Amino acid sequence: MLETKIRKARTRDARAIYALGKRIPELAFSPKYPFHELSEIKEFISTPKENIMLIAEHNGKTIGFIFAKILSRSAGGWCMLDNLGIDSRYRRKGIGQNLLDAFYKEIKGRKIKYVQILESKSKQARGFWKKEGFKETKEFIWAEEMIK
Repeated sequence: MLETKIRKARTRDARAIYALGKRIPELAFSPKYPFHELSEIKEFISTPKENIMLIAEHNGKTIGFIFAKILSRSAGGWCMLDNLGIDSRYRRKGIGQNLLDAFYKEIKGRKIKYVQILESKSKQARGFWKKEGFKETKEFIWAEEMIK
């Protein structure tokens, strides 16, 4: 297995997360919005009570990340796992599993018991989530509009 370090993201990691996220086609919201904006990533990182963002590093380089928004702390708590992204050159090396394990440890510490994901139509990604015990429940239609 590849030697990686998993840690909480810091504001100075935002650019690397942004650049990596834009290179991962499965994370694209739409052709017009390939990934979160850099300002959003900085906001996610700077509000750790509302968000969880962890990164995977190899030799000091960001090669993966996981991000979730905490949506409720009542009734056992729940969060939306927004993104899990791994640089394509480092996939199938256990990094996604390592990030997910660190994420589970983090949410258990926060007493969150329910996790939802919105998943792409990628067969590889769906296979990963099914292997991890996630079950498909509903199908959503993504629609967008820019308010002027």
